[in-house]
Amino acid sequence: MELLYPINLVGFEEDETSGDVVTRFGEFLGVWTFVRNDAEDRGVFTFTPDGSDAPLFVQTANSLESGLMVGRALSDFCSEIRDWHDESDLVQGAES
Repeated sequence: MELLYPINLVGFEEDETSGDVVTRFGEFLGVWTFVRNDAEDRGVFTFTPDGSDAPLFVQTANSLESGLMVGRALSDFCSEIRDWHDESDLVQGAES
């Protein structure tokens, strides 16, 4: 599997509703889910870090018919995860 992005949602491009979140270097960060609500024309992404029982980030994608809106929500979601991961790396580096 080719990991193209800084943050990859494994299975998303294959229309899975959940999967692993990994960095481009293959580091496992946790799991993602996407729950569709077709009645309200929206969906919700969640990210639960490895070792946690509760989601850390939740991002709503409005207007599921619009690829642009879903793409924007996905981009914001991955940016949140990336910022969290980068911050975690900085904290761990400062502690060593």
